[in-house]
Amino acid sequence: MRRFSAFRTLLVIALSIFIVTGTSLAAQTASKKTDDATRQAYDDARKKIRKANDFKLKTGEPLFSKQAKSLAKGYKETAEIIARQGGDPKPILDAAAYFESQSELVSRVNPNNKRSVQ
Repeated sequence: MRRFSAFRTLLVIALSIFIVTGTSLAAQTASKKTDDATRQAYDDARKKIRKANDFKLKTGEPLFSKQAKSLAKGYKETAEIIARQGGDPKPILDAAAYFESQSELVSRVNPNNKRSVQ
């Protein structure tokens, strides 16, 4: 009878440890998912703020449009050279297209921003 009682006691202790461990593991998993979601929301907010700040700086710089056009032109020339040599000019052309679009965007937002360089 004592063996059965000892076995029951050990069984109860083992199940208690298993339940407590399983519960804390589930809580840790839920906590990690919440942390990941919070981090993702925080990262998204930071990206939006960076984009807004970047745009504000670009529109505030009077020569940005010209600089972007010049970069796009240089990238196109480089892409032509790469294509003649048998390389893939697509990444360079993508960069040129990006700077052209940025130049056009800033020009549309701030068309009268023509301060002279001192």
